[in-house]
Amino acid sequence: MNCHDALAALHGYLDGELDLSATLEYEQHLRDCPACSKTLADQKTLRTAMKADALYYHAPENLRERVRLDLHGHGADFGARVRWNLAAAACLVCGVGLGIVVTLFALSPSKQERLAQEVMSSHIRSLQVDRARLVDVRSSDRHEVKPWLTDKLDFSPPVTDLAKQRFDLIGGRLDYVDGRPVATLVYERRKHVINVFIWPDPAHEDSEPRHETRQGFHLIHWSGAGMTYWVVSDLTLTELQEFVQELK
Repeated sequence: MNCHDALAALHGYLDGELDLSATLEYEQHLRDCPACSKTLADQKTLRTAMKADALYYHAPENLRERVRLDLHGHGADFGARVRWNLAAAACLVCGVGLGIVVTLFALSPSKQERLAQEVMSSHIRSLQVDRARLVDVRSSDRHEVKPWLTDKLDFSPPVTDLAKQRFDLIGGRLDYVDGRPVATLVYERRKHVINVFIWPDPAHEDSEPRHETRQGFHLIHWSGAGMTYWVVSDLTLTELQEFVQELK
């Protein structure tokens, strides 16, 4: 299970609607992914807040008596009072609803945050498997890696040979990010793995590389020539930035 699958299963898990197999798979993913664990904790906090008494409107004690008097007839004034009370109640409901929507929006991760979580999870999972399973196609020849990936995807990822710059191409594999299959190129320097996630995104304009650090790993992402790139590694930031410049 990846982060995208975990987000889809989140509410089913909270509502107890997942079967045993899906529940165990989801809980295993939580143990391996701090980001998804935090998302689950945020949703639990939100549910607890929504059940709090502060979200419910308690009518005043004298309301019953006022309604009884109105029902006995206060002439034309009665309809106006009923309409005023209904309007006030509607405003109250709208206010509470708006507050809930704002809270949900604040707790929901942005697309950029979600992508970072998914890429990080894929990178960490790749480090936990046997080295022989790190790639689907093992080759230092880009003329072997590129055709293999192109045959499995609906786009042709650029594959660059950086052996002269001392970044050795190990091979490539298929991953799943942002709701679609993506190409992952795997490079290595001094046994430090560098994962490069690539997929087409024509809607994005070209952008300069942006850097962030999570759990001891550096992430650098940018867009160019209709493609989105995410690079992840525990190399020093200077070396990884050098790698990105050569890759671009």
